[in-house]
Amino acid sequence: MTIGIVAPGAVVLVVGGTGAIGIEIAAQAAEGGAKTIVHGSREESCAKAIETLRARCPKGDFTPLVSDLTAPGSSAALVGTAAGVHSRLDALIHAAGYGPARAISGPLSRTDPAAYGAFLEMGVASFQEMCHAALPHLSETRGAIVAFASDSGLFAAPRQSLVAARMAAIIAFVRNLGLETARDGVRINCISPSYVEQTPIFDRFLELGGGRVQKARDKAGLGLPTPADIAPLALFLCGPLSTKITGQIISINGGLNA
Repeated sequence: MTIGIVAPGAVVLVVGGTGAIGIEIAAQAAEGGAKTIVHGSREESCAKAIETLRARCPKGDFTPLVSDLTAPGSSAALVGTAAGVHSRLDALIHAAGYGPARAISGPLSRTDPAAYGAFLEMGVASFQEMCHAALPHLSETRGAIVAFASDSGLFAAPRQSLVAARMAAIIAFVRNLGLETARDGVRINCISPSYVEQTPIFDRFLELGGGRVQKARDKAGLGLPTPADIAPLALFLCGPLSTKITGQIISINGGLNA
């Protein structure tokens, strides 16, 4: 008997489901038979994502869920609402990208200290709150959490100290929580990309400094990944083929770093 990458009928919450990576994850989840809850921060972007998904997967089971995660308590509320849609939750995939603001990226001396707190709050504390809310539901289904960080949290480089600190915090959180929740049958792992082509943020990097991006392309012997390369890994990590994997950080960068 062939086991699918995602269990048919599994309820998968994709946070950040309106982004390029989130849409691809939601589409591939639905193609595998999952019931997919697609989160977006705005009504317009969520409606557009659902339209795109239904055009690609006419028989897919998609539920839109709009929530502004900057509001206090919104992360926990999002999980509670999602778990109530089908009266269960099998996977939380956190693909929301709180993109680096101008006040954060670049040399530390040119950043704005007033922005530091919100940057960490949205990138780390919001995700932690979401995990806290999801664990009771996932322990009932022996489910999984998939986080996203980036290689900046693993490999040092200039001009990214603040972004790297946030990503490293997510990575440390995942590793420790993975050991903690294993006894409850809940897995948590993290995908750590670098540059991801065919995404708005990649296009922004090209606009700001194409030379750096081209160097990355030249160095990545396998080619830089796209959302279509990342989605299968995310679904594998919350599916029936990875039941003994937890607390792991998996870098997907086409050979850019190792």
